[in-house]
Amino acid sequence: MAWTAARETLELGPDAGPGSDLPDADLRQLWLAALTALLAIRDGAEQLAASAALSAAQRGADYPAIGAAAGMTRQGARRKWPGLAGLADGRQRKLMWWKTRGHQFAECARAVLTTAEGQPGLPWLANLRTRLAEIEEVSPAQRLDALDLMLVDAHAVALNASTPADPTAAYSIGLLAALTADAYAATNSHSALINRDAKACGTHDCPSEPIVELLRPGIDHQTVPACRQHAVEALRQPVNRIVTAYRPDVALPVFAEAHGGRSERT
Repeated sequence: MAWTAARETLELGPDAGPGSDLPDADLRQLWLAALTALLAIRDGAEQLAASAALSAAQRGADYPAIGAAAGMTRQGARRKWPGLAGLADGRQRKLMWWKTRGHQFAECARAVLTTAEGQPGLPWLANLRTRLAEIEEVSPAQRLDALDLMLVDAHAVALNASTPADPTAAYSIGLLAALTADAYAATNSHSALINRDAKACGTHDCPSEPIVELLRPGIDHQTVPACRQHAVEALRQPVNRIVTAYRPDVALPVFAEAHGGRSERT
């Protein structure tokens, strides 16, 4: 492969090689071209190996198994490909969330697409519509990647769409924000959710622990940490939306409480 690439680079015939009767200057260039090709092959193989290790980890392989396959110790595999531990758990969490909430999410996203159609400043609408059409058609393995992309677009739409006057349409946008927050909380690792920088509830003198962050346009579009009580109170105003949930299974119950349990029945 390397000699073929070298010959193509130097535009030499198929018989040109290290043993051919070429002048030293030509052979030198041939060897240099082969060296370049070999290094490119090595880099490509490294990238493919990293991709294979990642895919194996997502399907349950641990570092001892990955190291054995790569001819190294588990410590060597961990140094070479850090961050693979626990990926299978993350994959299962995504599949479980989609199995539990996927239908509700898709129905809500379609409702928002209908109500937000034509709103300026929402370039994510077209992407979200495409992702919704694709996610049920792809294989289970591809579905996780499609879900990741769809959540990005849904989150952007839910937080940037203007609040419509129609209460039902406004409710759908708020629910989509809560669903995306719930999805991220459910599919991230516990350690990723704990990084809150010791935030307190954004309501003055409230000692309660915050469980969500809200986007409140009336406060300079800043995100505001909120305990359960103050989150419920704020979410009764459709303009306020959940941006982040600090742990799984809080965003939707809080939103439901603010709307009389409606999201739980949807």
